[in-house]
Amino acid sequence: MLALVERAQSGDGEAFGQLYDAYVDTVYRYVYYRVSNKALAEDLTSETFLRALRRISTFTWQGRDFGAWLVTIARNLVADHFKSSRHRLEVPTGEMLDSDQTEASPEDSVLAYLSNRALLDAVKQLNSQQQECVTLRFLHGLSVAETAQIMGKNDGAIKTLQYRAIRTLARLLPADLR
Repeated sequence: MLALVERAQSGDGEAFGQLYDAYVDTVYRYVYYRVSNKALAEDLTSETFLRALRRISTFTWQGRDFGAWLVTIARNLVADHFKSSRHRLEVPTGEMLDSDQTEASPEDSVLAYLSNRALLDAVKQLNSQQQECVTLRFLHGLSVAETAQIMGKNDGAIKTLQYRAIRTLARLLPADLR
């Protein structure tokens, strides 16, 4: 991946395209979880890669994944969005179901929705740092080190945040979902 980043830094558009292909899903999932709106998530994901392209020359390899740098850009864009007061606080129900998935039975769909809803409701009750940690670690599958870099903390602090978040979730979730 380092060679691909270096090629992109030297102006190779195809290399940046390969980086885009490799990380667009990760960035989109991160943004979508935060904003709960498909169109807005797509816009913020596009803006993330536009900013990355503009600033690719400032990226320095620190032994961590290039994706962590992209998620940091996305995190800042999401924060800016919520600070701008142009957002709505409700979560559109239609956005919860992904139309690209194959059809399940109505019963399965309802049960899956209720389970996901309960989990999302529980995660939203965590403090903001615990939410961020859980999202990065489990939704996006980032390592402790990558999560620490994005959140500006050390590995031990991330492990502590994760432990406390999991314990809180265990208390908040209904018994049948634990």
